[in-house]
Amino acid sequence: MTDLNPYRPPNAPLDHASPEAVPATCPKCGATSATKVSFNWWGGALGPRLFSVVKCNQCKTQYNGKTGGKLTKIIVAYQVIAIVVFGTLFYYLRTL
Repeated sequence: MTDLNPYRPPNAPLDHASPEAVPATCPKCGATSATKVSFNWWGGALGPRLFSVVKCNQCKTQYNGKTGGKLTKIIVAYQVIAIVVFGTLFYYLRTL
């Protein structure tokens, strides 16, 4: 007979890592070891956090750590949005 204690929370496995902790494989070399990027030229400190950017430890390629995809489209979209936002801000501040 098992001892059931209604006041004790159920046991949960804590030894497995969350899916976010394991980055996707590198699209260039296929390696699975990567480190998080904290700053880069196109996104500063905010871009890598928004898009889960990681850097492959073998070939040094930066890619999306969740999907394993390349960052080209993300970089272009991020830059276009930044130019539009700052251009609009500059225009309105100049007209004051």
